[in-house]
Amino acid sequence: MKNYKMFIWALSRLLAVALFFTSGIDKIIHYDENLILMRQNGVSDYFLPWVILLEVAGSLAITFGFLTRFVCIFMVIFSLLSAFLFYPGYSHAHLMVWLKNISCCAGFLMLIIHGAGPWSIDKWLNQRIQNKKYAV
Repeated sequence: MKNYKMFIWALSRLLAVALFFTSGIDKIIHYDENLILMRQNGVSDYFLPWVILLEVAGSLAITFGFLTRFVCIFMVIFSLLSAFLFYPGYSHAHLMVWLKNISCCAGFLMLIIHGAGPWSIDKWLNQRIQNKKYAV
């Protein structure tokens, strides 16, 4: 595969999660405000640390191509739940954010189907495992 295609594939992973990574950092910085927002939408405080973990660590994992398909499954579920729990209204602003979440799901589903690509930890680990199978 041409280097520019591999670069674009890796860059796409970064762009797919940039929003989630910055959102996770914002949730750490404004932890109390996020707890209030979650309570107002009927979501237990218990979930905020898990959301932060998924957004920050999950974004880093996808960026580096580590357990990409596995993490993307959780990102799809998270994006769908967020869309339905936090943006149920019929205002234009809610519709735009709801559609943003659904669009993110599409990107994560593409990563589930196609994987992290050649410049990824997943690819490196897969090659190491394949080499050990034949080395024995």
